[in-house]
Formats: sequence, C-alpha cells, structure tokens
Amino acid sequence: MINKIVLASNNKNKIEEIKSLLSNFGVEIKSLKDLNLDDPIENGKDFKENSLIKARYAFEKTGLPTLADDSGFCIDILNDFPGLFSARFAKASNGYENAFKIINQCLEETNNKDAHFTTCLSFIYNSNDKIIEKIFEGKLEGQFTYPPRGNNGFGYCPCFTPKNYTQTFSEMTDDFRSKINHRAIALNKFIEFFKSMEQK
Repeated sequence: MINKIVLASNNKNKIEEIKSLLSNFGVEIKSLKDLNLDDPIENGKDFKENSLIKARYAFEKTGLPTLADDSGFCIDILNDFPGLFSARFAKASNGYENAFKIINQCLEETNNKDAHFTTCLSFIYNSNDKIIEKIFEGKLEGQFTYPPRGNNGFGYCPCFTPKNYTQTFSEMTDDFRSKINHRAIALNKFIEFFKSMEQK
C-alpha cells in the first residue's frame, strides 16, 4: 500500500493541480520544497528524459515513490517549438506576453495555427527490492490563439484553444481545465495503473 508520494516539482501550479487530481486516494503528496530539495538540472533531449531525470533525482534522495512530469506547449508547423524549452523561451522573451507575440509573428504568413500541449509523467517506486519505472503520456490538440484571452491558468494557457472548444484554457475555470488538459490525460492513465497496484 502506497500512502505517500513525492511530487518532483517546485512549481506551485503543477503541485496544486496534481494534488487536486489525486485527492480521492488518501495519498499524502510531498513536493521538493516540502523536503527542502532543489530542482535537478533538466538536460534531457525530450519530455520523457526530463521527466525521468526529475523522478530519479527525487527517488534517489528520498527512497519514496516518486511522480514527476515534464510538459510543454508545441506549435506543429514550428517543429513543436517552444516544446521542451517552453518555460525557458518565455523567460528569454521577458515574459509570456512577449513569447506569445513572437510566436504570432512567426505564424503571420501561414493559416496553420495547429498546436498541442504534451505531458510526460514518470512514476518510480520500489517493489520487492526492484526499482520500477513507468511512463504515462498525455497530449491535447488545439490551436494557437492570438491575441491571448482569459485570466485563469498559467504559462501558455491564454493562447491555446483546445480542439472542439471555443474558449482558451485561460477562459475556462481552473477546475474544468484541470479535468480535460494534457496533464489530466497522463494522470488518468497513472491513476488507472495506481488503482491496479492497490488491488493486488
């Protein structure tokens, strides 16, 4: 029976979102901040590698079951840029508003605004003295939207409209968005796996 999971993140928004989605399972969630641990260096070549870097780091430090995610906002026609560098691109652009503007300028000569959010979730735990690593992925298709709309959410939420919806992520309530987004897709896969573990 797993009753405590380390969430290998210091991102307040991610922590709250994941805690909310796992709230019905009676599992205590500890963040890196709770454990006085810094973020590891993320130098992987894709979301999966970065997710595993974070999960392995926290697992090695604590020995506890560990969950880590790496996510990004991807523009299809720009070879999935900013993708892996989503947060770093926004920082280099002096904020998300400028990042949105730069992306829009790159797309001015095309009608293709297809975009998606991707999450890769890694779960590491010890089972009978054997370290198990599991990967769960979530992807949500949609459109890049400019100018940005809405005041909820964070990061690239104001400039993404999911497929089959008319509102951007930031125009949706936090509760609704957290049920349909890319992280929820990955977490629901994890939850199904977690349920199967608990039933054994």
